[in-house]
Amino acid sequence: MRRLKLTWGTLSAALCAVLLLSGCGASEATDPPTAPQATATTASPLLPTPTLAVPAEFDPLRPPTPIVQSSPTPQPGSPSDLPTAAAEAVIDAAPPENESQPTATVELPAGATPQELLQLGRQAAAEGDQTTAGAAFRAVVDKPGELAAAEIAEAHLGLAVALLSTAQPDAAALELEALVQEPQPIADRGKGGTLVAAVPVADVAAFHLGQARAATGDYAGAIEAYHAYLQNNPDMAAYVQPRVADAHEALGQTNEVIAALESAAAGPAQRFQVVANRMRLATLYLAREEYANAIAQYDAVHDIARTEATKGQMTFLAGQAEIMAGNLAAGQERYQDTVMNYPRAAESYQALVALVDAGVDVDEYQRGVVDYYAGAYQPAVDALLRYITGAAGDYKTDAHAFLAWSYEGLGNTESALTELNTLAEHDPARALFERGEMLRRAGRQTDALAAYDEFLDAYGDGENASVVAWIAATLADEMSQADAAERYVFAADAFPFEENAPSALARAADLLDTAGEPDQALALRQRLVEQYPANVYGAEALFRLLQAADEGEDLRGLDRAVLVEQISMLTPTNYFALRAADWAAGVAPFSAAGPMTLPGDPDDGRQEAESWLRDRLAGESTPSPEGNLGALSLELAGDPQRIIGDKLWQLGLLEEAKAELETVREAYAGDAAANYQLALYFRELGLYRSSIISATALLRQVGATVFDAPGFLGRLAYPVYYADLIMPLAEQYGFDPRLQFALVRQESLFESFARSGAAAQGLSQVIPDTGAWIAQRLAWPNFVNEDLYKPYVGLHFGAYYLSEQLRNFDGHVHAALAAYNGGPGNAARWFDIAGADHDRYVEAVDFPETRLYIERIYEGFNVYRHLYGRP
Repeated sequence: MRRLKLTWGTLSAALCAVLLLSGCGASEATDPPTAPQATATTASPLLPTPTLAVPAEFDPLRPPTPIVQSSPTPQPGSPSDLPTAAAEAVIDAAPPENESQPTATVELPAGATPQELLQLGRQAAAEGDQTTAGAAFRAVVDKPGELAAAEIAEAHLGLAVALLSTAQPDAAALELEALVQEPQPIADRGKGGTLVAAVPVADVAAFHLGQARAATGDYAGAIEAYHAYLQNNPDMAAYVQPRVADAHEALGQTNEVIAALESAAAGPAQRFQVVANRMRLATLYLAREEYANAIAQYDAVHDIARTEATKGQMTFLAGQAEIMAGNLAAGQERYQDTVMNYPRAAESYQALVALVDAGVDVDEYQRGVVDYYAGAYQPAVDALLRYITGAAGDYKTDAHAFLAWSYEGLGNTESALTELNTLAEHDPARALFERGEMLRRAGRQTDALAAYDEFLDAYGDGENASVVAWIAATLADEMSQADAAERYVFAADAFPFEENAPSALARAADLLDTAGEPDQALALRQRLVEQYPANVYGAEALFRLLQAADEGEDLRGLDRAVLVEQISMLTPTNYFALRAADWAAGVAPFSAAGPMTLPGDPDDGRQEAESWLRDRLAGESTPSPEGNLGALSLELAGDPQRIIGDKLWQLGLLEEAKAELETVREAYAGDAAANYQLALYFRELGLYRSSIISATALLRQVGATVFDAPGFLGRLAYPVYYADLIMPLAEQYGFDPRLQFALVRQESLFESFARSGAAAQGLSQVIPDTGAWIAQRLAWPNFVNEDLYKPYVGLHFGAYYLSEQLRNFDGHVHAALAAYNGGPGNAARWFDIAGADHDRYVEAVDFPETRLYIERIYEGFNVYRHLYGRP
């Protein structure tokens, strides 16, 4: 059976949040206050799938599984990211010292030409193998042959970066000092494209020279080098001036530190970088007792923040600074502002306590709300009762809801329910729903179900009735009530256009099967096929019907040929549509008729694709651009954030570049032509995740899928990056390369510097303990955890771990994938239940995220089979 999707609409919003400064990026909540309630959602197929599995206790002979989550962060200490431009006031540091020297042990291809060696250096650097890159670039520098001056300059710069990344800043500085005088650019960064700006060698060398000098302790020289870079790139102040500040700080020059950070704060940058710079400034100003200047920084952050948490935090910090400056009244006014306007911010409670301790009057309603959000339930009750009593009947009726939740927080359910009775005098529908929710949280499911039924009887035609009908059905299901299937059918009948209607019918069919009512279950599945053919539940129903027909079940006159015909008309946009098509064609899961065939040129079919796309765009409201469809528009080419992001990428500051460029992508997300241009631009740049997202958005906007769009567009959405590594790894470990391409796309969207909240790292999202275990098994030399971010390491480790799971489960891909995501122990448990049968196994997986993981990689495998399965 499918896992059910639970949505609460606007009825139940999360009331308590982790109040972090990084919350600037989220949207502010505007829903009315409701009690805390969990919400389960379906993961996007574009994003890595989070897992519920927690690795068992570490066994040196059986490593913990890689864990996948969707919150990538920069690679710490990355050779291409020295150092990050985060809010930390740290000095540029050298990379790990235990990495091999770039020219120590590498054997270069015998007889290779300078051009071949230059290409080898480019490829090795892109794959994170700076040892090989350094050796290749050194060979080019020593014997450049007939290479052009720009290519020789590129080799010098590549060698310098390799030296920096392998803890040789002195040698790097020598290379870089010569390059600072070099006027030649690198025409295309070695990729043959035209969208990405040429690299100004002297400028990039000046930046890296600043890093090298800082790593050797020559801070004055670092400042000089950074200023040389900024002279030609003043738009990069927000990212380079913090490094200037680091160097001044190392020299004990506080005034210069502040001057550098002021320049950084004034420079254009993505919001998080602006916040980091201003918060660092505010800290320095506080230390110097320059309170007005600190307040100015807090106010500036407040103005660009997007969340209640951050706005409240900044208002409170500004109030603190006012009081430290001796401006008590001004500080208390700021505290009042925090309490009144940002009640969910953690600092609002601190402001409230400070005001109360000082004897300052605070609005009792707002006081109760802030207390509630802070978990101070008894003070909340006291304040809200004072508010209601003193209002003489003219008050905000939400006070009864907050009072009820506060009683609930104290464990006094009866008083909470009594308060909801009072709320019912003002808002009966809401009070009835809240009663059901509260009873459910209290474990009184029968009473909760009665409350939901009472709501549906009284307000079945009103707003939110569909949500309540769904909640009532899921609760009855959880309680194993005999009428659960009937309730699901009611929800689908009464609200056929709601999002949960197809899943309600699917779940009802499953329950009826279990209850021994196959005819009724059959009827519901036929209904799903007819009413929701494009929905995943409609496709699943059709697949189940075909399975039943092939297993000899009586389908009451349904003909297999008709079912197969219906399957052929499904849009292949979900797992069950693809699974049904494979079943009908007799194709085994994760199988292909022939070898994977890669295009000789990544741009094969581009001209035809652009002609097709131009015709599609002609029907859109935005006219199709004239001229070269793939060239950046004048607006995109001149976008300041795109230019800054491009420069950051040149400098190897990948995470900062991504932040800037993702902001650009999001700004143009509704423009199909821009999505195409950005997909090409990001591909050429190497920001593969953003390229894939842009390409996928484009296909959706023009109403196409990878199966019916031109192959070139499909390959943008499902690319074969790092094929030179993945293809031989697949051959070495004996699995279909399509499987690893699909896995890497699902894990990281081909973003080598991806890092999850569970510390899974790199293209294959391997966690540190697993990485150390694999390194031991492979006898990987000089392994350090950061190596997982290097494509040639991360892909090899992922391939090895996948092959181990395939070996453990006799080559059954579904079980191996379950082990990769959900843990080998869990995968074995599901195998004991379902055995080798793919469909029974997927059905047995009781971790929704692991099930979704298997399904997503199945989808990806089939797409790669379609796009790369024939010459």
